[in-house]
Amino acid sequence: MRQCIICNKEFEPVRSNHRKCSNLCCVKHYQERLKAKEKFAAILKQLKSPEALEMLNQELERMLEATPDAAI
Repeated sequence: MRQCIICNKEFEPVRSNHRKCSNLCCVKHYQERLKAKEKFAAILKQLKSPEALEMLNQELERMLEATPDAAI
């Protein structure tokens, strides 16, 4: 048994690399990654000073804490 990285439900993986219990959780994970990527791109456009770099670092730390799987 394995625990889904999105909904935390236990499931029996079909393959050894399965980390999500269903297609719905796969879609949710993809959407979360897409939002993070868009946020990151928006922040990169504003990077023009050391303060902006620090803001980027803080935002990345928040995003990593909020994601169930740190390997985005």
